[in-house]
Amino acid sequence: MKILKMKLFQESACYKKPFAFKVAETYPLPPYSTVIGMFHKILQAKPGEYFPMNISIQGNYESLFNNYQTLRMFKGKDEVTSMPRNVHQLLNVELIIHVKAQDDVIDKIYENIITGKETFTLGRNEDIVRIDGINFVEKVEKIERAYIDRYSSYIPLWAAEGVCGINYRLNSTYEIKNDLRKWKKVDVKYVEKHTEDTVEDLLQDEDGDYIFFYEKD
Repeated sequence: MKILKMKLFQESACYKKPFAFKVAETYPLPPYSTVIGMFHKILQAKPGEYFPMNISIQGNYESLFNNYQTLRMFKGKDEVTSMPRNVHQLLNVELIIHVKAQDDVIDKIYENIITGKETFTLGRNEDIVRIDGINFVEKVEKIERAYIDRYSSYIPLWAAEGVCGINYRLNSTYEIKNDLRKWKKVDVKYVEKHTEDTVEDLLQDEDGDYIFFYEKD
């Protein structure tokens, strides 16, 4: 299996938490489902088509700010009501995404990005992504112990024992049951860079960036 690494930038983004209606709260980094969805759009996947992949997500943002939008809702069959909604947005987001999949899937992602002419988004439809770097990872080595010093990261709970961070249950993939999406969940810790705790048994690419795949090999 190949690993593709991407460096992304977003001027602003909102990775909305589920069930956050009156206030659109954002995750500090995009959840796995959002990133997997972006890759499937790049792959031009058909409805219901899924390409297995493993994802690592890390990044930084400059600050968080509030924005206001009008939320329109149906009240009954014909009546529409609206209300202002506070939207949390991240400013100047830098992301490092590693994706591992079958060779032909990785090659197609790379080719469609390099030759594509469409605009990519991550989060909402208006959250445009700028691709600052894309390359195949040539070397991965295992590190016994290290500090998180470059980017804040989602670290699966099974790999973050004893590390200080914020616990999340993130959506990853889903199955359709009774015409409804049933999401698979991943328990992670959001570990900010420069935390005093060290992480054990982690992977590192040739650029010195760590890799925290959410699924065990």
